Amino acid sequence: MLDYIAYRVAVLVPTLLAVSLAVFLVLHLVPGDPARNAAGPDAAEEDIELIREQFGLDQPLWRQYGIYLGNIVRGDLGESFRTRRPVLDEIVRRMPATLELAGFAMLFAVVVGVALGVVASMRPNSAIDSAVNGLSALGISAPVFFLGLLLMLLFSARLQWLPPSGRGTMAHLVLPTITLGLPYVATFARVARSTMLDVLSEDYIRTARAKGLVWRSVVWRHALINAAVPLVTLLGVYFGRLLGGAVIVETIFAWPGLGRLMVDGIIQRDINLVQGCILFFATAIVLVNLVVDLLYSVLDPRIARG
Repeated sequence: MLDYIAYRVAVLVPTLLAVSLAVFLVLHLVPGDPARNAAGPDAAEEDIELIREQFGLDQPLWRQYGIYLGNIVRGDLGESFRTRRPVLDEIVRRMPATLELAGFAMLFAVVVGVALGVVASMRPNSAIDSAVNGLSALGISAPVFFLGLLLMLLFSARLQWLPPSGRGTMAHLVLPTITLGLPYVATFARVARSTMLDVLSEDYIRTARAKGLVWRSVVWRHALINAAVPLVTLLGVYFGRLLGGAVIVETIFAWPGLGRLMVDGIIQRDINLVQGCILFFATAIVLVNLVVDLLYSVLDPRIARG
C-alpha cells in the first residue's frame, strides 16, 4: 500500500508539470498585454514598461517559465497583477468557500442520487422506476447556467424564500448546492440503479432472502456495499467536472470562491492568478483520485494492484 501511494505521489509531479506548462503557454500566447491591463487604460508607456519588468514579462517565454517553476518549488505562486497581493494568499482566502460549495454539492449528489437509484432498483419497471429515470434524464440534460437562473427566479425573485447571491448563512448555500449537484444526482441515480439491478440478481442475494433476512436489510447492508465500487469511481471522475461547474455556479450566484476569482483573473488577464487557481484545481483532482483508488481496497479487498 505504501509503495502504491509513493508511486501515485510520484506521478503527481509530471502531471502537474504538464498542466502548468499548458496553462502557461495558453495564457502567454493569447492576444493582449497583461502589463497594460494591470496599469490601466490611461497609463503612460513608462509605467507599463515598469510593470512588465517587475513581473518579468520582458523576458523570453522559456526563461519566464523557468522562473515560474523555480518559484513554485519554493511555494511562491507570484503576485496578482491586479491586487499586488501574493497569489497563494488569494487562493487560501477563497479556498474555503469553494471547498464548502463543492463538498455540499457532492454530498447532495451522492445521498440523493444513490437513494433514488436504490429505490428504483427495488421496484424495476414500476411507476417509481419510470419517475426516477425521467428525473435523471431531465437533470443530465439541463444546463447548469439555465438551472441556476431558473432556481433563482423561482425561489428568490418569486417566492422570496432564499437569497439570490452571496455567502454567509446556510440559506445562501441551498441554491448553489442544488444547481451544482443536481446533474450529478441524475448520474449517481442511474449508475446506482443499474449496478444494484446486477447485484440483486446474484446468488448470494437469493441465498440471503431464502434464509429469511429482511428485504430492506439485504438491499442496504449487503447489496449496496458490493455496488459501491462503481459509485466511488464516479466520485473521482466527476469531482473535476464538479469543480469546473463550480466556476459557472460561483459566477451566477456571486459566490466568493476560487471559480469566481479565476473568472475575474481571466477577464483582467491576471496571468499569475489564473495559473495559481488552475494549479490548485489540478492538484485537488489528482489527490481526490488518489483517495478514491485507496478506497477500492476498503470496499472490495479482492481488488489487487499490479
